[in-house]
Amino acid sequence: MRWYAFAVAQSPVESDGATAEVASRRRRRLVIAICLVVYVVLAVAVFWPAVPWNNSRLPSTPLGTIGMSSYGYGDPAQMTWFLAWVPFALSHGLSLFQTNYLDYPLGVNLASNTSAPLLGLLASPITLTLGPIAAFNVLLRLAFASSAASMFLVLRNWCRWPVAFVGGLTYGFGPYMVTQGQSHLNLVFAPIPPLIVWCLYELLFEQRRRPLRMGVLLGLLAGAQVLIAPEPLALLALVVLIGLLGMAVVARNDLRSQFGNLARAAGPAIVAFFVVDGWYAWSLLFAPGHLVGPVLPTEALQLYRADLLGPIVPTLNEALGPYRLWGISERFVAGNVTENVTYMGVAALGLLVFVAIRWRRNRIVLFSSILSFVALFLSLGSPLDIDAHATRIRLPEALLAHIPVLDNVVPARFGFVVWLFAVIALAIGADHLLRFIADRASLTLAATLGRAGAVLALLLAVAMIVPRLPFQTHSAGFPPDTETVLNAIPSGSITLTYPYATSVDTEVMSWQAQDEMRFRIIGGYATVQAAYNSFAIAAGYGRYGLEFQPLLPKPAIQEFLLSAQYGHFDIFYPQVSTDVLPRRALCTFLATYHVHAVVYWKHGYDPTVVRELFGSDLGKPVRTSHNGALSVWLTPPGSCRP
Repeated sequence: MRWYAFAVAQSPVESDGATAEVASRRRRRLVIAICLVVYVVLAVAVFWPAVPWNNSRLPSTPLGTIGMSSYGYGDPAQMTWFLAWVPFALSHGLSLFQTNYLDYPLGVNLASNTSAPLLGLLASPITLTLGPIAAFNVLLRLAFASSAASMFLVLRNWCRWPVAFVGGLTYGFGPYMVTQGQSHLNLVFAPIPPLIVWCLYELLFEQRRRPLRMGVLLGLLAGAQVLIAPEPLALLALVVLIGLLGMAVVARNDLRSQFGNLARAAGPAIVAFFVVDGWYAWSLLFAPGHLVGPVLPTEALQLYRADLLGPIVPTLNEALGPYRLWGISERFVAGNVTENVTYMGVAALGLLVFVAIRWRRNRIVLFSSILSFVALFLSLGSPLDIDAHATRIRLPEALLAHIPVLDNVVPARFGFVVWLFAVIALAIGADHLLRFIADRASLTLAATLGRAGAVLALLLAVAMIVPRLPFQTHSAGFPPDTETVLNAIPSGSITLTYPYATSVDTEVMSWQAQDEMRFRIIGGYATVQAAYNSFAIAAGYGRYGLEFQPLLPKPAIQEFLLSAQYGHFDIFYPQVSTDVLPRRALCTFLATYHVHAVVYWKHGYDPTVVRELFGSDLGKPVRTSHNGALSVWLTPPGSCRP
C-alpha cells in the first residue's frame, strides 16, 4: 500500500502539473526581478553622466532664477548635513534630535526639521566611506527606483504584470517625483505609501489576512514613514480619513462588515507606531527647542497652493509641451517651481474620470479615484487660483490652517496623494481597457473605434508625463582644496564663517558635513521657533516662507557679514553699513561666543570688505587655498587686534 500511495503521488499527470507550477513561479520571479532591475537602471540613467556615488554634485532645478540652480542653494545641501549628522551622533553618543553643531550656541531641535533620521541610518555606510554628498546621490537614485518597485509590487495584486510595471514607472518617475526629486530627498523617498495603501485596502476590501498582523505591519510602515518624512503621511491620512467618513455614510447599515477588520487592526497599529516613533514624538513635542504652532507663518504655507490649471498645464520637467505653456506653469504656486506637483496631463485626467465612471463597481478603482479627486481639491488651498490669479472663491482647505498639526500643511503637496491614488485607479482601469482591446469577439465599427480610442488615450496618458531628461546637477563652486584648508581648524572648534550660513547659502553646512562635523558653526539653515524677525515680517518677506535664523546678541558683526553677502537689497536682515560698525565688534563677538576659528570664502555681493576686516583684526590667515579664495584664521584669546 505504501508503494501504491507513492506511485500515485508521483503519477505523470500530477508530476507534470507540479513541474508546470514550479516553472510558472520561476517565470514570475524572473519577470519581477527584471522589472526591478529596469527601475534601478532608469534611476541611474536619468541623472547621467553624474554617477550615483558622485561626491561633488547635487541636483538643481531647471530654472536658474534666485540661485536655485546653485549647488549651495537650500534643501539638497541641507539634507547632506542631516545625513552626516546621524552616523556622527550615533558614533559619539549624541542625540539624534538635538544639536548645537548648527546655529551655535542656541542649537536646533532636529525632530522639528526635515532631518530624515531613517535615511541617515540607511546611508551611514556610504556617508562614512564616500561622504554625505555621495550618500545623498545614492539615496536619490534609490528613491526613484524603490518607489517605482513598491508601486509595481502593490499593483501586481490587482493588475497583470505589464500594466503593473508601467504603473510603477509612472509613480516612481512621474510628475510629482521628478519635480520634488530635484529638491527634496525626503519627500521623494516614497516606497512606503503604496504599501500603506495596500494594507488599508486589504483590511477594507480584500479581508484575506489576519487584522492583527496587518495592523502591526501598518503601524511599522507608518512609523518608518515618519522617520523619513511625516508630511506625506499626514496628507495621506487626512485624505483617507475623508474617504472613510464617506464610506461610513454610504455603508451606515453595514458598518461591522465594512470596517470590522480595520477596527481590529487599529490597536496593534497604534502600538507598533509608537514603538518605532516614541522617542521621535517626545523630541518633537517636549524636547528643548521644539516648535509651537506652525513651522512657517500660515500665510506663507497657504501661499503655496495649486492652480486650477495645474493638472493640465505641463511644467518645465515634462518633455512634451510648448514653451508658452511652460511659461504659464512657471507662475503657478507663487512661482515656486519645486512645489508645482499636481500636473497629470489632459489625457490622464480624462482617463481617470472615465475609469472612475466605467468601473465604479470595482471598489478599489472607485475609492482610489474619489480619493485622488479629494486630494486634488485640497491641493487648491484657499482662495482658488486660476492661471496664477487669486479669485474670491474660498475653499474648505483654509479650515486646515486652524487645526493643530494640519496647520503645517503646504496645500500644493497634496499633489503627492493625487498621483498616488490616480496611478492605482488608472493602472486597474488600463488593465481592463487592454482586455477590451484584446477582445476580438466584436468586430463592429463602433468596437473598432472604441479600441483605437482606448489605445490612443493610454499612449497619450503616458507620453504627456514623460520627464525631460537628464535631470540637472550642479557642482560645488568653492575651491577644490577646501577640505585641506579647513583641516587647519582644530577639532571641536566654534567657527564663524563668511558666507554666513542661511537657507540660500548652505555651502558652510556642506563643509561641516564633509569634514565629519569637526567644528560647530554660528548660523545655519534650520527651522527654529524664532525663524522670522520683525524686520523680515514687516518687509513682507516672511510670507514667502524664507528662513530667517535669529541673530545672537551683539548682532553687529553678523549684520555686517550678511550685508556684504547680500548687498543693499538684503532680504534677510536690516542693512548695516560699514561706517556704523562698532569699534572692536569682531573681537567682542569672538570673545563673547568663544569662537576658535574664522573662515572666509570669496563669495557674495561684496566679499572684499569682509576680507579687509578679517585681515586687519586677525592678521595673516593660517591657511589659504591655492587660488586665494578661501582662508582660515585661528583666534586664540588675545589674537584679535582691531
